[in-house]
Formats: sequence, structure tokens, C-alpha cells
Amino acid sequence: MIEAVTSENGSVVLRQNGRLLASAVNPQAEAAEWLVRRAEFLNDVKSIFVLGAGSGYHVAEILKKTNASVIVIERSSDIQAAVSAIHTFDSHRVRFECIEKARQLRASTHVKSAIGGSFLVMCHAPSCASAPEFYRECKSQLLGRDWGSLNWQWQLHGYASLDAQPKIHSGGDALTIYDLEQTELVQNSDERERMLIKALRELVK
Repeated sequence: MIEAVTSENGSVVLRQNGRLLASAVNPQAEAAEWLVRRAEFLNDVKSIFVLGAGSGYHVAEILKKTNASVIVIERSSDIQAAVSAIHTFDSHRVRFECIEKARQLRASTHVKSAIGGSFLVMCHAPSCASAPEFYRECKSQLLGRDWGSLNWQWQLHGYASLDAQPKIHSGGDALTIYDLEQTELVQNSDERERMLIKALRELVK
């Protein structure tokens, strides 16, 4: 159940199943403080993924501090509609992806375009707390934290599927991140690439 309530400073905030999605006192100040702790790379990226629409104040704060485009990932279409009723975001800068499953992100043209460039992933804690597993999986998809999402992103950059790459048989010894240092000593570029791919496989297991 989504409710719109009034904060102490007169702003409209949303409450989902009894849980507030922004400060009941001053949602703007809360959003500004949230962003201060995460502002280091804001001007170094072209796109920002925001996990959770909340009451929209954190999105509004991002727009004040950067020229990057913003993609808000939200599970509830009701929350998306309620946030759109509170804020009038520029549709050229803010896009909502309302999905039920994290893998649906792979079908989005806007998501694929953003991943092809520089981007940040920012989590809105109250939203993520309402559906922790869902947002964990979304973050994993965006950052390539499992083999499927890593392979998907690899192909987005124009490379052949990692599953089609030659396998290295190392006698049962797993290649670790430390072995990446040794790839600098490999003069054969094909062999170096195979070592890197095997290391990636081990890292995302």
C-alpha cells in the first residue's frame, strides 16, 4: 500500500506498507546528506543508476549536482507513479525502469546504452530495504557480478561471448586475481587473453 504523507517541512513523502521512503522531517536535507557521502565520482560519469525511486528527493538532488543522465530502477509501478506526481523530472535526463525481475534490465535500450559508457550505481537505502534481494540482483546485473551478467556486458562492448572462448586446463588449480600480474609477462596476446578470461571466471563464481 502506497500512501502520501506530509513531512514536518510541508513536503510530500511516500510511505509503503508503513515504511517511510524519505525523511518525515526534511526530505530535501536528508537527500543532500545522502549525496554528499557519495559525490566523489558524480562528474566523472555519463550515467547514474539509482536503485529505488523512494520519494524522489534523492533523484532531484542528483540532478542539481551533475549533468549525468539518471536511470531509476524501481519495482513498484505505483511508487513510480506517485513519485512522478510529486516531482516533474526532465524526461531527457531521468528515465524510470520499472521491472519485476533484475534480468529484465538486459532488455532495456537505455540500460544497455548507459552500461556501454561510464556509470555509477547508487542505492537508495529505504527503497532497497523494502526489497533487498531484488535490488541486490539488480546491482549484480549492472556491475557484472555473476557470470551471466559479466558475459552480457562483455558482449555489449562488441566482444564474442565468453562462453565461446577457449578453455584453459590448469590441472585443477584455480587461477586467482594474483595471477593477473603474471599476464604482463606473457608475450603471446592470445594466451594472455585466455588467462584473463579464466581469471574472470574464477572471480565471479
